[in-house]
Amino acid sequence: MPSQKLLITGATGYIGGTVLTQLLNSTVSGINSLSFSALIRHQGQADILAEKGIQSIIFNGLDDTAIQRPPQGNQLWPSNLIDCLGVGAAAIIRQAAADHDVIIHIANSFHKASAEAMLQGLHDRKATTRKTGIFIHNSGISNVADFPITKKYRGTRVFDDKEDIFSYEKSLDLQEPYQNRSVDIFVAETGKRLGVDTYSIWPPLVFGIGTGFSRTLSNGQLPMLMRLALANGESRYIGEGAGRWSHVHVEDLAALYETVVASAIAWKISPHDRAIFFAEIGSSSFAKIAGNIGKAGLKLGALKTAKASSMSLESIACDQFHRDMNWAEIVFGSESLVAANLSREIGWKPKKMAVDWEATFIDEFRLVFGEANGVNKMK
Repeated sequence: MPSQKLLITGATGYIGGTVLTQLLNSTVSGINSLSFSALIRHQGQADILAEKGIQSIIFNGLDDTAIQRPPQGNQLWPSNLIDCLGVGAAAIIRQAAADHDVIIHIANSFHKASAEAMLQGLHDRKATTRKTGIFIHNSGISNVADFPITKKYRGTRVFDDKEDIFSYEKSLDLQEPYQNRSVDIFVAETGKRLGVDTYSIWPPLVFGIGTGFSRTLSNGQLPMLMRLALANGESRYIGEGAGRWSHVHVEDLAALYETVVASAIAWKISPHDRAIFFAEIGSSSFAKIAGNIGKAGLKLGALKTAKASSMSLESIACDQFHRDMNWAEIVFGSESLVAANLSREIGWKPKKMAVDWEATFIDEFRLVFGEANGVNKMK
């Protein structure tokens, strides 16, 4: 029986690269027999992945309207598609998806069209092979975040992934549409309609140095706050900094992907609306995060003070988020706490601890400071 084929997006990114490394090194039954492909944008990235035995499909991006030829020798693409110039990105992605059994979509959780194209491709594959495709979507706990600064509270609490989270996020989206959440709902409902098994992984604040082949530093909250500290000469938080987020190390998040893939291909977990998985090993307030950034910055010589001070939501929205106060509060001031009990129930066992969380401020700030000085520039 031929091995199953897995396609991943975001393979050269921070989370995607770490997930890919986890899967390539896996000894878990079912995963260690998978063959891997990646949707990527540059030939240089394809060359790096080829050394690891990964086939690449090159295109210009999720919104591209022109077909790119695959790397020489790539057999994933039929010649008639390669020569069909003018076909848009949706057709490219759909065809790539149709050539695979499992898809992990990490590149962009806000991009509905690409998710739809992949689901359609897995549906096409089922029509010819009678195999039910598996689609694993990367979303995030901002979907259930509260807003303590603007007081748009929705009932602050710890959300457990054993609860009916899907119904709750649908109710929130009816009140106030949020693209990340809307796409998550769309994926589950479309997968159910098309006969594709869908699963959604909701990362919290992700920390730690990645293990991928390209980008190993997050482009998320911690490095953003570190760059903000460098720009202002001291660490900053919004308002009182009372908002708290759950967090997880990127390697433990990758291990959850491994667990979900293994469980899905073995038909051990239910898909669609009952398939939302959290990841967490602890939580911290933004004020405490800012304090840790200040201490790390001073120790590294990146800052002259360990002091962390407050700034207004309006100021940070203008400075970092093109005046979008809602997005600024979600990223730097909201509260989103989760319990990953369903993830643990299916076999996820995080290895990182509080000491790793404390150590990450030095590790990540060192890279951010290096970036600012033109050293170890992240790709």
